[in-house]
Amino acid sequence: MGLPRSRRLRKKLHRGEFKELGFDVDFSFREGLSEEEIDRFFDDLIGELIVPANLIYGGATEGFVCRATPGSVTEEERAAVLKWLEARPELTRVEIGPLVDAWYSGTDSMLL
Repeated sequence: MGLPRSRRLRKKLHRGEFKELGFDVDFSFREGLSEEEIDRFFDDLIGELIVPANLIYGGATEGFVCRATPGSVTEEERAAVLKWLEARPELTRVEIGPLVDAWYSGTDSMLL
């Protein structure tokens, strides 16, 4: 059981009501894509989906999506990312993880 923490400390540590959620993304490109096609895909991903939704994407074919400002990604935004990726002809496989703590993973969260 963790120690009781002040609101200020919970905010600083992204705990309790200040916890922020994001999700993992994993996809594969179809064979034979050129570098230009792959670059165009990532330009579209960022320009059409990520930035307009005020999100951040970190990674390449395996990455993580979280909010660009304080707060959590919603289930609706997660579903929109999945739908957008599944509609892309450049991809052969798309996997999206559940919403998870964007600041702490599994065992790390038990330390604080």
